[in-house]
Amino acid sequence: MTLYADSQYPVREDLDAVHARHLDQLADPGTWGTGAQRLAIAREVRRACYDAGTQEEPEDTGPLSDVELPDPVCGTVRKLAVTPKDFLEDSYEEARNGGLSDEEYVEIVGIVSRLTDMDVFARGIGVPLRPLPAAREGRPSRVRPRVAKKEMAWVPTVPNLPDGGEEAAEIYGEDYRPYIIRSLSLVPDEMRRHLELEEVQYLPMKNVFVADYQHHEGFTRAQVELIAGRVSALNECFY
Repeated sequence: MTLYADSQYPVREDLDAVHARHLDQLADPGTWGTGAQRLAIAREVRRACYDAGTQEEPEDTGPLSDVELPDPVCGTVRKLAVTPKDFLEDSYEEARNGGLSDEEYVEIVGIVSRLTDMDVFARGIGVPLRPLPAAREGRPSRVRPRVAKKEMAWVPTVPNLPDGGEEAAEIYGEDYRPYIIRSLSLVPDEMRRHLELEEVQYLPMKNVFVADYQHHEGFTRAQVELIAGRVSALNECFY
């Protein structure tokens, strides 16, 4: 059975598959958090949305957990999940002063953004939030890119070629990547997963500058950009 089999609207197979895969991946050990910790972050995202009235709690939330997140993590997660437009540099500094490392912070940003993406989609097509999986055992890899450094972002990022060397080539390919793409590069797995969602939901990165490329049946590229721009404006997106 597919993830959105109960939807009254048809959902593309590639979109259904990528959402199912990403939801399941939350149970795996990440780069800096265990599977149990990553799912605890996901649950905190949803609790924040229930409390804010932006989501309804489903009957089936998935397995319960006794993992308690530190207050600085909960505060960061809740602000990112509910009022991201108000998450300014002082919010980042507060998270860092509360004990979060840059690497942990970036992984949290990745988890919050991906789950929010999938949960808003579920709400949009009128299905309950999908239940979270059970955590899987294992240790975080704790692999940090050797070339990551403080550039012009709040957190260290992997520089573009040629400065980023082999690590940049492995993460980005041969193309230049702006900060909006490189923002999660301190935790490459989170960046890759973000791009995987983007390539299905928006369009393949290689076609970004192809003005007449049509990725969505029934929507021209111009219509897609109009919708994206309007939603971003309503959400007071920084970019």
